[in-house]
Amino acid sequence: MPSLWPSGWAPLQPLLLLLVVAARALPSADGTCPERALERREEEANVVLTGTVEEILNVDPVQHTYSCKVRVWRYLKGKDMVTQESLLDGGSKVVIGGFGDPLICDNQVSTGDTRIFFVNPAPPYLWPAHKNELMLNSSLMRITLRNLEEVEHCVEAESGHLHL
Repeated sequence: MPSLWPSGWAPLQPLLLLLVVAARALPSADGTCPERALERREEEANVVLTGTVEEILNVDPVQHTYSCKVRVWRYLKGKDMVTQESLLDGGSKVVIGGFGDPLICDNQVSTGDTRIFFVNPAPPYLWPAHKNELMLNSSLMRITLRNLEEVEHCVEAESGHLHL
């Protein structure tokens, strides 16, 4: 049977096969990532806000993680969970950490990006490096009318439940 490969490609066959296998083995190589349901993401986040990334801070060259100064446009949930010490520039900005965390699917931003952020206050074990920061809890969401409506629906549904 004649080969499907041009004669000059024969030495590359094992390498190409290895690349295909490696690409399929990577968790997000096919554009998917095991993200939790929106309802669960919203429940697990103490604070949900919309904002625009203004500055990238505290880049860790080893872990490839970073924090961002974010101008807050609107709190969808948990404004009362954000301490006065966490607020910057007259209360209009916060620092959010956890970007680049390999356990969070969509967690990369650039300055000027406006997103929906699911965050929690940084736990004490991350202090002092992240004291007074909010930390990403799950993937970022792009701001669309549909996404805003879905997140608001989740917040309203949760606040309507009795927590015993």
